[in-house]
Amino acid sequence: MSIHKPPIIKRPIKIQNNGSAKIVYRVIRNIQRLKNSSELGTATIKGKSCMVRNQGVYWVVV
Repeated sequence: MSIHKPPIIKRPIKIQNNGSAKIVYRVIRNIQRLKNSSELGTATIKGKSCMVRNQGVYWVVV
């Protein structure tokens, strides 16, 4: 029997470079909810692990 894995859900992350905002879809792992109801997680962007936090519809790099 195989172990059931949860589906991989890619969420939109807004990356801001030199005044331009770009939206990429990445898998966000280790999502933790803080006391002030904001969510933090980690995502791999360009091979590097970045901390991201939930801001409205999108996630932004911290």
